[in-house]
Order: sequence, then structure tokens, then C-alpha cells
Amino acid sequence: MRDAIALNEARAPLYGALSGGRSLAISRRLVRSERALLPVARWFDWRARRWERAGIPILEEIFVPMATAPAFTERGTEVRSTGDSANVSTVRHAALRRFRDAGFESAGTVLGEAIDALGAQPGADCLVRHLLESAHRLTILAPVHVRRAREKGLPSPARLLALLLRLHLWGLASARDLDDRARPLQARGIPILANDLPPIPRDGEIVAIAR
Repeated sequence: MRDAIALNEARAPLYGALSGGRSLAISRRLVRSERALLPVARWFDWRARRWERAGIPILEEIFVPMATAPAFTERGTEVRSTGDSANVSTVRHAALRRFRDAGFESAGTVLGEAIDALGAQPGADCLVRHLLESAHRLTILAPVHVRRAREKGLPSPARLLALLLRLHLWGLASARDLDDRARPLQARGIPILANDLPPIPRDGEIVAIAR
């Protein structure tokens, strides 16, 4: 989280110069949101410590390092999106319902379908896509971590990981709003948000990491 704050603070004036100041409100809101989540992140780190110390990196494997985010560039692909490709409220409720009924894997199916619905334009719907991909990664890794804990005779981290999944889904509405605000700039080729998030691998790559 601190790395994300540092990256977005450093890039805010750069995007501001490219956009004639229109991007500054987006950058400020993004950084404020990240700062507000710092105490939450610390709490999750504290709660995850018992498993991390036992060699089960439940958070380290779920979150992708910000160091893998693309380098800053002044020009990106001009992307146009209607913003209608993912109804975040529908996705959130469907994923939560499937999680309550059948667990992490079932919720992951909903999230995978939502990611696919966004199409092949990674330069648009960036924050929504990022949260969906991160939540999807969580649903794949969570059963692995629960099994590892059981094998080591430790309590299950399922409740903690379920809370983290809910946090991801809760953030979708705010992510959608920031994506909507960034869309006119992205259509001009200013890659704010599009170029500021680390890529998150899916499916087989995630399983390979988990093993």
C-alpha cells in the first residue's frame, strides 16, 4: 500500500502536466483512498502473522508487488469504453452469494466471468479490472492456504481471507467512479490508471505460484 501511494504521488504532477490539471482530482482521490486503507492493511498484516511465521504467505502470494507496474509513459493507446461492461453492484452481489453458497472457488467463477466481460482493452476500466483480478486471485489461492494451514495443524485462515474478499468487492463502486473520471483522459491517450497498476496473473500461473 505504501508503494502504491508513493507511485501515485510521484506520477500525479506528471499526469497533471499532460492533462492541463484535469487529472489532479483523480490522483488526489486515489491517494486519499490508499492512505485511508493503510490502517486496514496493517490490521490484515497483524492478523496474518501467525500463518506467515509458519511459512504460509497468505498475503504475500495474493498481492502482486507494485514494482511490476509499467514505467511511466506520456502516451498510451487511445482507449474508448462505454463503462457499461461491468455492473459492479451485480458482480458484487453475485460473487458474495456464490461465496456464501459454495465457497471461494464458486465466487471465483463469477469474478472470472466479470473479468472476461471487460474485454481486451486493458487501458480502460482499469481499477475495476484490477480489483476483480486481485479478488479472483484470492479465490484461487485461498483454498491452497486453508489446506496448508490444516497440514501444519494451524487454525484455518478462511475467515480472514473471506473478509479480504469482501473488502475487494466493497471497493468496486469507488473503483468504477474513478474509472469513469479517467475515461475522457484515457480516450486522449493519457494512460492514467492504465499504466499505474501491476499485472495480475490468472489461473495456471497463479496455481503454479501457490504450489
